[in-house]
Amino acid sequence: MKRTALIAFLTMLTIGFAHAEEQDLSVDADDDMIESELMQELEQTQGQDIETLQQAVDALELRNDLLDVLMQKEELTDGDLAIIQQLTQDIENALAKVEEEVGTMRDRVQEVRASAESQGQEGIRESGKVYLDQIRTLMQ
Repeated sequence: MKRTALIAFLTMLTIGFAHAEEQDLSVDADDDMIESELMQELEQTQGQDIETLQQAVDALELRNDLLDVLMQKEELTDGDLAIIQQLTQDIENALAKVEEEVGTMRDRVQEVRASAESQGQEGIRESGKVYLDQIRTLMQ
């Protein structure tokens, strides 16, 4: 649902930019509205704990999409810079969780290899399944 709302929001932004360029109008009022909408989107998701790899991937997807919208603007306002600060802080937090989870995946793969080398099947299936579940989330 968030993804659909984001796509609709980004589409409206794109249409708004195209219309303003065609009309050769000042976009100061539009910039204020865009900043307000971006801030609302961030406020709705700001401060949510990132406890799982899936939450980190979702957070990265949303923040990267919003950052991309801002990076396409010809000129960044002070409000845009404030939004970018929040976005990048959230991106850093999500990347930290991804890094933590990749470390766990590395440990699981080592467990699978160690079990395979010792011809032990006891831990191989559990470690292998946990690793595969985690990596699939990351590879989506």
